Amino acid sequence: MTSSEIWVNGKKIIDKHPDPRESLISFLRRHGYTGTKLGCAEGGCGSCTVMVSSYRDNQIVNQSVNACLAPAASLHKKHVLTIEGLGNHKQLHSVQEAIAHGHGSQCGFCTPGIVMSLYTELKNNKNPTEHDIEDTFDGNLCRCTGYRPILDSAKKLLHDKCNHCNLKDFCTETGDIEDLCHSRRKISEFPEDLLAYHQSNPPSLYTFEKDGYQWIHPVTVDQVLEIVQKHPDSKIINGNTEVGIETRFKNQNYLTFINVSDVAEMRAIVVKEDGLLVGAASTIAQIQQRLTQLVAEKPEYQTRGLTAILDNIKYFAGKQVRNVSAIAGNIVTASPISDLNPVLMAVGAVLVLQSLEGKRKVKMTEFFLGYRKTALKASEIVVSIEVPFTGEFEFVSAFKQAKRRDDDIAIANAGLYVKLDKNQTVLDCRYCFGGMGPTSLLAPKSMKASIGQQWSRSLIDHIAPLLLEDLPMAANAPGGQVQFRKTLVQSFFFKFVLRVEQALGFDLDPREVSCLQEIHRGLSSGKQIHGPEKKDGVVGTSVMHVAADKQVTGEAQYIDDIPKFHNELYGCIVGSTVSHGNILSVDYSEALKAPGVVGYVDYNDVLKGKEDDDHSPNKIGPVFHDEELFATKTVHVQGQMIAMIVAQSEFEARQAAKLVKVKYESLPAVYTIEEAIEKQSFFPIERTLERGDYSKTKANAVDVPITEAKHFVQGTARMSGQEHFYLETQASIAVPGREDDEMEIYASTQNPTETQHLVAHVLGILDNKVTCRVRRLGGGFGGKESRSVFLSCALAVAARKYERPVRCMLTREEDMATSGTRHPFLGNYKVGFTPEGKLVSLELDIYSNAGYSYDLSLAVLERSLTHCDNAYLIPHMKITGKMCKTNTPTNTAFRGFGGPQGMMLAEQYMTHVAEYLKKPVEHVRGLNLYQNGQVTHFSMPLEEVYLNRAWEELQKSSEFELQRKQVQEFNKQHKYRKRGLTLMPTKFGLAFTARFLNQAGALVHVYTDGSVKIAHGGTEMGQGLHTKMLQIAAECFQIPMSMVYLSETRTDTVANTSATAASVSSDLNGMAVLNACQTIMDRLKPIREKNPSLTWPQLVRQAYLERINLSANGFYKTPDLSFDWESKTGRMFNYFTYGAAMTVVEIDTLTGDHIVLRSDVIMDIGRPINPAIDIGQIEGAFTQGLGWCTIEEPLISPSTGFVLTRGPGLYKIPGFKDIPVDFRVTVMDGVRNSRAIHSSKAVGEPPLFLGASVFFAIKDAIQNARIENGLEYGYFRLDSPATSERIRNACVDQFTKRAETPLNGQKPWGVPA
Repeated sequence: MTSSEIWVNGKKIIDKHPDPRESLISFLRRHGYTGTKLGCAEGGCGSCTVMVSSYRDNQIVNQSVNACLAPAASLHKKHVLTIEGLGNHKQLHSVQEAIAHGHGSQCGFCTPGIVMSLYTELKNNKNPTEHDIEDTFDGNLCRCTGYRPILDSAKKLLHDKCNHCNLKDFCTETGDIEDLCHSRRKISEFPEDLLAYHQSNPPSLYTFEKDGYQWIHPVTVDQVLEIVQKHPDSKIINGNTEVGIETRFKNQNYLTFINVSDVAEMRAIVVKEDGLLVGAASTIAQIQQRLTQLVAEKPEYQTRGLTAILDNIKYFAGKQVRNVSAIAGNIVTASPISDLNPVLMAVGAVLVLQSLEGKRKVKMTEFFLGYRKTALKASEIVVSIEVPFTGEFEFVSAFKQAKRRDDDIAIANAGLYVKLDKNQTVLDCRYCFGGMGPTSLLAPKSMKASIGQQWSRSLIDHIAPLLLEDLPMAANAPGGQVQFRKTLVQSFFFKFVLRVEQALGFDLDPREVSCLQEIHRGLSSGKQIHGPEKKDGVVGTSVMHVAADKQVTGEAQYIDDIPKFHNELYGCIVGSTVSHGNILSVDYSEALKAPGVVGYVDYNDVLKGKEDDDHSPNKIGPVFHDEELFATKTVHVQGQMIAMIVAQSEFEARQAAKLVKVKYESLPAVYTIEEAIEKQSFFPIERTLERGDYSKTKANAVDVPITEAKHFVQGTARMSGQEHFYLETQASIAVPGREDDEMEIYASTQNPTETQHLVAHVLGILDNKVTCRVRRLGGGFGGKESRSVFLSCALAVAARKYERPVRCMLTREEDMATSGTRHPFLGNYKVGFTPEGKLVSLELDIYSNAGYSYDLSLAVLERSLTHCDNAYLIPHMKITGKMCKTNTPTNTAFRGFGGPQGMMLAEQYMTHVAEYLKKPVEHVRGLNLYQNGQVTHFSMPLEEVYLNRAWEELQKSSEFELQRKQVQEFNKQHKYRKRGLTLMPTKFGLAFTARFLNQAGALVHVYTDGSVKIAHGGTEMGQGLHTKMLQIAAECFQIPMSMVYLSETRTDTVANTSATAASVSSDLNGMAVLNACQTIMDRLKPIREKNPSLTWPQLVRQAYLERINLSANGFYKTPDLSFDWESKTGRMFNYFTYGAAMTVVEIDTLTGDHIVLRSDVIMDIGRPINPAIDIGQIEGAFTQGLGWCTIEEPLISPSTGFVLTRGPGLYKIPGFKDIPVDFRVTVMDGVRNSRAIHSSKAVGEPPLFLGASVFFAIKDAIQNARIENGLEYGYFRLDSPATSERIRNACVDQFTKRAETPLNGQKPWGVPA
């Protein structure tokens, strides 16, 4: 067969000579369906979700699928529904409308995938529950919203009756999702011609071939066996969920793919008298559905094994992966952390293997021979799996612990089985574990020692030590977390013993019973409370995000959605493979021979023979030009750009880049803060702040003698970095002009002016020759403030050299490995305080890991120094800050910009003080809150302080004392589950700390029909900036928002702009827009006074006739900012935003698992310009802060500096079920801010640190666990983030002690930088 036929949105696309290696997303985007977004290319974020419809078993089957993993060849004779097929911004489908109108889309990059997941669920499930809705998103991620508005919008669909058709009663009972579509727009169903084809033609074998690669699609087992015999090195795939990862990330190269998804014999699940025969190609979703049915139908004892399998399937990847991944693929991959292999081994599953020579059976316990090695012989395949039912005295349990519950790989897992006689003596057992070695392992000594033993609690102390003998693990074992993993296997066994005891009717201690099941998470719910919205005008009303309707339909255009320019090329970075070394040689010869390659650029194309000195065009950076665009002689970090290969296509560029050979001379490297301190590897600039007795001038003295401090504590607190994980990776297009050396840059950047300036610098031209254009970003969070410019500059060099447009969008792994993170911090503190807990003195040494260059690290450090008091008055302070210079990717701006790190240090020492005094930490916090009129340690008087009001209102609204009593009562009744809670304030300063950045410009045009077009210097990245600017303009002109338009941000429209950062973009640009609008209104005033009855269009027309200028520039600069770091005097910030949070958590003290039960957030954000958008920012920031301090932890190899966490597989951001179960947000009413537009306040960054309330609630829960385990109440160190590993290891007991594994001079597998 030479052509594939794929139907997309009802239209047949014939693809001649399809490439077996091409993914569905590549196919779709190549054919113009750019609404489907590429977020990770490993099925971990869901932004590429589409609905695939196939004809199988005489029915149409609809499934949500990751287009980034699905091979396009597998879609032959199938139908794909993309986001474009649902609706457009003029005719929204009900699902799209719900998400848009419910404020469920911010940056919008993830939105098409979320909409498609929801649509598919509603298409398949005529009567979904709210649990079904929450479950359907387990394969989708969003970095902006905090998920609550998406969940609320989706659930609202279940309850809304359509008022636009005659099917009101039908809709919410048994109706199709299409019956809810208000527009009645026809959705592309399974095409009639495709249906007719399948009804007339049974599945048949077909083959595609291109460039030496084959795609073979058999339909019988015999065909599969013959193909395997002929192609012994072929790869059998079903959903490509594992092979897709191998080929992309592990550089595996398979020439022949055998797709068995339509082999009916291998898809069947047959129920027999003694168990199941599961076809090897049965999908995980298919198995989950069938086992659920059987568990409901059959006696409980028969289905214990099936229940155990279901327990692990529940958290197996995301729904999109479960829909297509085959059980045999999961088995034969032989992953050491497979979710299913240990439990299949435990239940006694047997594999049926077949070749042309015949069949044989192999027990699962004998199938795995080593790392990724199995007992499969050449030309042999798995055709089915025998899964036995359990007997009356057979018991099976499955356990898994991961960083995040949903869609996460296991840290360790287990399948445990025991068979007892009637006297409860062990007759047989299988203890199987994953994550404890190179493959799924049995515990032979433990099993042997269990045989003949009476099943009782005493078995735990006997077997737990043997498990560690069976599963030895070196301190530097791959995967790390050695003590944790060794603790988990003991904890799993402990739980299993108790589960079996419970099943046998043993009289268990009621305090222990809860640990037998996972922590229950109820349905998510939330409340959003704010003051009354304005009835006149648009400022102060909850207007929908201006681009939401385009984001939910896939019409919103991001950089890689821009249609290809004529003659366009693609650039791929050649990065360093060592962390520190001299470049000895670079050989491009093989790369230049590769197909499609046009050439390359490196430093020679920038320098052009010039000296590489400090003023070199190859030297760039946002503050100091201390980084090379292209490395010349020395590389300082893995991934540092050495060159860029330029080719006709992305695939060709990437293939060729791998062929560039670079030789290095290795140099010593420094990676962590601790190493930098030891080796005194610092950048030369330091910062200090002193007050009271620590200041030579007694600066900012408070009338509290330092001798009032009667008690002191000292300690160390550390926090890891945080990956930005914007869904749209760094992307840019450089388009050379036709004359005068012009260059146009389309970039996903928060900093168009800096991009313009540095591109001009690198090209050796003036700024006025470069235009940077930004329509929107698919997320930024600070990560695109300074680091985005490197890609743009490199592409500009290539575009100039080849006089053709050049494009690049970094892969997720490239982005995460090179673009830097939030700065890791370490602080050493000494605090003096009174017996009542009143703070007197603080000595604090702060260290940040800056990476290999300055970037914005100095400003980040400065903000940490100004926020290390959080919300507390400390009379005497001495703060020093140093930036560690390491051979790691340069760390950069991230939402909060050093503020959260400083505040985390503050709350760590506050908690230490409370633990020392044995007082509730809330008491110590409340005692030390800043009051109105007091002065900070950096000389700034506090005005309009709402801390006490927020604190008191939150205590009341959250029923804090009741919550505390309930937590205490719960902890009395539960031994291995503990709850904790905390009440915590925040104070965040608003302004760029570099005074000159606090300025903005705007341009406003009023056209003669009354329509208005505005431009300003800020960029839209989901925060609703453009929406607010439209509201401000419409309010000023007293016209509907529909008459105001904003296209994009351009440096040739509004010049010399500051980065969209520091949360002040609405403050700055809003005032600039208002200034321009007011200028025009002042010009119109005389006409209005003469003709008060004129409509707006008439007024404008008359002004035009009278030759009045209807265009105006606007400008604003924040007044009074004057802080000087040398004298330590002047005003640092424009104002502060205040808030507080109360959080309750529950932890499993045996596994480290946790759930956030409730979070109440109250924020003083003045008078919101758009309450819904601002609440969305609060929820999104809180969730990002929650991730920073619980599950997100960038890791590097301490031996090589290699970034280990470079995708959603190993780096986890919060998912839909990681947010608080009960999430309440209150915007304080009646507060005003005289220092910002319309009395509003900034909201982007201030709420983020309140997410750390989860961390301190967890710490409180751990404290209760430690007391339960016999330790005294008191201080213990808990570094951030509070991962499941840190939680479990801090709950010290006999298991953790037994699992201790000293490094003894070895380096662990991974460490936080």
